[in-house]
Amino acid sequence: MKLQIPAITLLSVILSACGGSGGSGGSNDTTESPSNSGSTTAPTQANQVPYDVPAYIKALNQANLQQNNPPSSSKSDVVDAGEYNGFDNDYFYIDSDTGWLTFSMSDDSNRSELRFVDNFKTNTSKIYTLSAEVLPINPSASVANSSDGQEMTLMQVHNKGTSAKTDDSVLSHPLLRIVWDGESRTDDDTGDAYSNAYWAIIKTNDFECSNSSGDNYNANCPDSYDFYYLADYDSATPTKFDIEVGDSRLKIDVDDQQKVNFDITYWDALYSYFKVGVYNQFENGTSTVQFKSLILNDSKLPFAALDETEAPSENFNLASWYLSIPTDDDNSGTADSIKEDDLNDGFEEYPYFYTSTDDGGMVFYDDGEGYKTSKNTAYTRTELREMLREGDTSISTQGVNKNNWVFSSTSTSEQAKAGGVDGILDATLAVNQVTTSGDDYQIGRVIIGQIHAKDDEPVRLYYRKLPNNSKGSIYFAHEPRTGSEVWVNMIGSRSDNASNPSDGIALDEKFYYQIKVVGDLLSVTIMRDGKDDVVSTFDMSNSGYDQDGQYMYFKAGVYNQNNTGGDAAQATFYYLNNRH
Repeated sequence: MKLQIPAITLLSVILSACGGSGGSGGSNDTTESPSNSGSTTAPTQANQVPYDVPAYIKALNQANLQQNNPPSSSKSDVVDAGEYNGFDNDYFYIDSDTGWLTFSMSDDSNRSELRFVDNFKTNTSKIYTLSAEVLPINPSASVANSSDGQEMTLMQVHNKGTSAKTDDSVLSHPLLRIVWDGESRTDDDTGDAYSNAYWAIIKTNDFECSNSSGDNYNANCPDSYDFYYLADYDSATPTKFDIEVGDSRLKIDVDDQQKVNFDITYWDALYSYFKVGVYNQFENGTSTVQFKSLILNDSKLPFAALDETEAPSENFNLASWYLSIPTDDDNSGTADSIKEDDLNDGFEEYPYFYTSTDDGGMVFYDDGEGYKTSKNTAYTRTELREMLREGDTSISTQGVNKNNWVFSSTSTSEQAKAGGVDGILDATLAVNQVTTSGDDYQIGRVIIGQIHAKDDEPVRLYYRKLPNNSKGSIYFAHEPRTGSEVWVNMIGSRSDNASNPSDGIALDEKFYYQIKVVGDLLSVTIMRDGKDDVVSTFDMSNSGYDQDGQYMYFKAGVYNQNNTGGDAAQATFYYLNNRH
């Protein structure tokens, strides 16, 4: 494993109090940690792999990894789209210094590349985009011993023929390659020559030109490519490339300046797809290329494949969850629990839990006036509870067993009994409604994600928007097993009289969160399009969760933190993934 903590905006909070006040009620008996605190650095996040890093999850959900592995072998799909949990190897990993996605490969005509699975036509009104900040690492040294070429392909628009299938219509050549080349080339537009630079190599027809004696070879093949200089190589800073394809045009921006705007009407009959990574066109060397960012179709937020006509269980993998809703159909006097099998059999219960007919999102709604899950809780909820047993009722809900997970800081015997060790919860959502009346300390707040332990809550993630503010805040509470809760502001403030957070999140604005635990290190990430990620890390080594008997489970949905206002909270989830 090759990752340490990502090189992104970091808020580190170290627990100095040891203990918890027990719950999500008022604000007494707590320790406050201010937003943007520059406190002591938390322990390093070790053992992360590419799929752990929020910025790359969307891309990895939509691309297969193709490698020559080992380099002497033929190219093959090493990992399918969305199946990257826990995976890295020598040719695909996170760099421990930069925290960036890294591709490496040895020798000529070998590759380590992501092949995006979506095949698209370039002549439609829909625009397809791929953006990346790319930095080859000392490429001149990589190609120093090559006697045949000094080129590395970094990004491509390739083709899948006229039927989007593997058949005779598939050309051997991509429409576009963005490359680094150590040798001198001449720009076909200006006539100027450059070396150690980035280039766009564009195929200017739809002919098959790989074999001059082939049946499909065309006399125009020798003039089939244009070369356009894009930028000089900068060893200190990644270069940003934006590819846009649609309306029969290919556009390329470099560091936000347009460099190419090309008519590709000749490509209209062909399907295309994106590729990124490294593909060597040189001998006797090893390439290493880092991607600081990788954004498909203008958004880095992961989304499930959503169908507004289907139940939530058809759009989301809910096999390892049950649902609490504030109804009492079983006359138990407490909220109903929809167990795993029933939840995954197309369950919906309007208005509490259903699929939005507008966008296919999974809607959680709570009006604050229904039934509670137990006599010990003060608030109502529509919320998922993680169930690793996936419907196997021979396994108890509670306890250190195959239904729950533990921290890797606990004993090996406890880890062996658990259903998982350490965990990550990823979610993309929008908060649609919060309460606007009631006691001051309750107005506008809702819990959207949790880790629950045997009796306490290592983390409760809150969204809060006050009535006079246009945007809401994000913060979390950490509850140690004894002592005071600690509250951590991430965006804005949790204060009852907080001003409008300038960098806050509006109602109906989509954002992503990740809750992650490795050992005793908790990290919470908030990710939005067009803004830097916000990350808080928290040292739980004094919180008591590494003791035997402490089991964990994730929760996600709407846990309405207002029982005095009489109005509702609602959130719509567009992506949800729990993993261990």
